[in-house]
Amino acid sequence: MSTQATVSPAYLAWAREQRMRAEIDHHVYVAGAQTDPVTREQGCLVEYAAPELLATPAALAELERQLAAAHPEATALLLRAPGDTRLPAPWRPSLSYVRHTGAAAPAPGPPAGLGIIPAGPGHDALIAGWLARAIADGYGYGPQDVRTGELIDAAATDVLHAPGRVSFLLTRDGRPVGHATVLTEAQDEVTGTEFVDLFDLLVEESDVVRPGTTALVAACAALAAERERPLFGNVVHDSAGPDSGARVVASLLERGWCLDHRFWRRPRPDEETSA
Repeated sequence: MSTQATVSPAYLAWAREQRMRAEIDHHVYVAGAQTDPVTREQGCLVEYAAPELLATPAALAELERQLAAAHPEATALLLRAPGDTRLPAPWRPSLSYVRHTGAAAPAPGPPAGLGIIPAGPGHDALIAGWLARAIADGYGYGPQDVRTGELIDAAATDVLHAPGRVSFLLTRDGRPVGHATVLTEAQDEVTGTEFVDLFDLLVEESDVVRPGTTALVAACAALAAERERPLFGNVVHDSAGPDSGARVVASLLERGWCLDHRFWRRPRPDEETSA
């Protein structure tokens, strides 16, 4: 999973079997219907598009036209592109994947009073609550209605019980004040690359956010190095208004991460609503 990784031939063969593969002027793209697990929004996801289809306005417009025609039920289009790709409005960044490129662990340890310990089964309820909060924040939700709350809790439970899930706790004077949860058996189906997915990182107490975050990332990076897999994280972007996610990505790029790939979003082309 890097900006230089190429699409897997096995993935393209699978896409052909699933009838998700199509072409424009002999340039391949792979797209299919998607239902959001929380909002239940119907969309069309382009999992792969040849660079030539994103390089010119005319090619991109034809791709959008074909997607809208093939997926009349979709209210929005989502498209995966390499990290260095920039799409024109009304496309907006939706989710950025960043890859850790720093050392597995920094030289200094956490400040006095802070520590990192592996989470155990007794911490499941605490971690599930943090995961649910992260998922709700990612969707921009405040107080939940009952149905939405149940779907978010179910999504958090899925992460908690995912194969290869590992969580680290940040402790302060022995109290858990944050966590990092990774999925160690993640795989990018498009490129075929196996990786460690830093699903969520949270530090509760504001005065130790920076050193706590550094210590948690170091623990995750060390685990990824032990598994001989790259460590990836993700940043959610705002769907409207100023994009705070862009500031987060910029900060990560200054701290040993690189932008790998990004999912972009826009309304279906025959609708004039804003992204």
